[in-house]
Amino acid sequence: MSETTTKKKNVWSLVLKIIVTVATALAGVFGVASCMS
Repeated sequence: MSETTTKKKNVWSLVLKIIVTVATALAGVFGVASCMS
């Protein structure tokens, strides 16, 4: 396992975490919006 692949894995896991966080936040916002309307 070279250092570059490890760094890439770290970047990808970080990107995935960000995507999941944003998706969860958006789902929460849309859920509240649909409940209110």
